[in-house]
Amino acid sequence: MIRILIIDDHPIVRRGIKSLLSNHMDFEVVGEAGTVSAAFELIQQLTPDVVLLDIRLPGESGLDLLNKINTFDTKVLILTSFDDEDHVLAALRGGAHGFILKNVSDEMLCGAIRTIYQGGRVLSPQVTEQLTAEAEKPSFNEYDLSIEELRILRLLIEGASNDQMAADLYMSVASIKRKLRHIFTKLNVQNRAQAAAVIVQRNLI
Repeated sequence: MIRILIIDDHPIVRRGIKSLLSNHMDFEVVGEAGTVSAAFELIQQLTPDVVLLDIRLPGESGLDLLNKINTFDTKVLILTSFDDEDHVLAALRGGAHGFILKNVSDEMLCGAIRTIYQGGRVLSPQVTEQLTAEAEKPSFNEYDLSIEELRILRLLIEGASNDQMAADLYMSVASIKRKLRHIFTKLNVQNRAQAAAVIVQRNLI
């Protein structure tokens, strides 16, 4: 029996997943939660075999929870709507055993749970395609900008504040400030306005 904890901030989503899993004799949903703090308490109490974890949660994100439960003997399967490279890589680096999207088939979700329970790794086809597409994009060798830095620059062009960037990219404000300084150094500029000018002139995004 695979003991499963569902973590998602939408009750209707949790109910839907629980109903689906209840049709399989080898699954037992032992609990559900909608926040990181509630989830962490349940993981400590219930020690589930597999945690189905959404990224976007109120307050802290699912990625924050990953950092808290690395010492537990629990497999984590990210089940989310966010398929960009930064989220995927952050989740895998944080210890997730799989990353699939909420639009996968019921069969793939159940298969993914069984696979990571047995020690395997799983990426949904859409996520694999996304990572492949990102890897095949031409690199911006002139400035050696990473995909993450380009996303920050795109938000900069849109007029996002440091706080907004941090929220959109699931980073701390301190990290955003540090990355912006690094970007400015690469672009050989002093401030946001100069960076924006270089972006437009060089058509970087």
